[in-house]
Amino acid sequence: MKFEQLRPLILASGSPRRREYFERYALEFRIEKSEIPEVPDLKESPRDFAVRLALEKGKDVWERTQPRLGELLVSADTIVILDGEIIGKPAGPEAVLPMLKRLNGQVHQVLTAYALSDDSGQEVHCSLTEVRFGLHPIEMLSAYAATTEPLDKAGSYSIQGVGSFLVQEIHGSYNNVVGLPMERLLPDLIKHKVIRP
Repeated sequence: MKFEQLRPLILASGSPRRREYFERYALEFRIEKSEIPEVPDLKESPRDFAVRLALEKGKDVWERTQPRLGELLVSADTIVILDGEIIGKPAGPEAVLPMLKRLNGQVHQVLTAYALSDDSGQEVHCSLTEVRFGLHPIEMLSAYAATTEPLDKAGSYSIQGVGSFLVQEIHGSYNNVVGLPMERLLPDLIKHKVIRP
């Protein structure tokens, strides 16, 4: 599937999953990584945190890279939420198994906020997916924790990778759990006259 591209794109993310999504739809884009620290404020809700980060990442890259006329910048942040608490990326290999134990047999939410930035300003959208983990024996969790896959993932798992066995069911967007709700982003890109079918 290929779109006619009318405006250039910037992807303000170092995420391989988001890059793969852009490549899957043959979008022409350049990558500019944000330098914004991903640290929640104690007073903000998980949704407010994700929205703030998506907007700040976009603003950071926009101001540092001086985009060309007509470029549209996409920035995003994906978080895992369990019982109202943000479950971030593991600090190291030792943090993976405790995180998986917390999610084991539980229902959590995955929230992605993505921002679109151009010369006219910024807008932000959110997508929420409910994910239920099966109840797995500790040996299975330990075996997965011993791989490198969980290390750069929110919640310490990859739904599109080996970690797919952890997930019993989802309600909402699968793409959102991977890291970017393309079923919402593509219509936005059409609306902003970045692409057309």
